[in-house]
Amino acid sequence: MPYFDDINVFYDLLVGVFDELMQDAAIRQKALDSKLLVRFLYRNPEGEYWIDCRGDEVKVYPGGFPGDGEPDATLAMELDTAHAFWCGQLNLLGALSSGEIDAEGSVPKLLKMLPVIKPAYDIYVGLLKKKGLENLIIEEEEED
Repeated sequence: MPYFDDINVFYDLLVGVFDELMQDAAIRQKALDSKLLVRFLYRNPEGEYWIDCRGDEVKVYPGGFPGDGEPDATLAMELDTAHAFWCGQLNLLGALSSGEIDAEGSVPKLLKMLPVIKPAYDIYVGLLKKKGLENLIIEEEEED
C-alpha cells in the first residue's frame, strides 16, 4: 500500500520543505547558480513537481509547470521512492543505477546539488511530525 493516497499531501510537504530550505542564503544561492529547471514525475499516485532555479528566486510548481521551456533534467519514480528519498532513506545513485528512478537530461548537474539539499531531509521529517503524519516516517532499518 502506498504511503500517500492523495498527491496533494505530498505536494504540501515539498512546498514546505522548499520554503524553509530557501531561507538559507547559501543554499538558495547554490540552487540559483545551478540555473536548473527540473521535473519530477510521480506514479502511484500520479503527479509532477517542477523546481525552477533559472530566475532570481527558486520557484516550485506542484502539479505542473505553467511556463515555457524543456526541463534540464527529468526524474520519474514511484511516489513511495520520492518519499523514501526525502526521509533520507534512499541512495539516489543506487536508485538511478537499479532503474528505480528513471532519469533524462542533465543528471550530473542535478547530482551536484545533493550535498546542498541534505538539510531538507530533517525539514521533511519535521514537517511530517508537525502535520501529524509521524506514521509515514521511514527510519533506517537496524542490522541484525
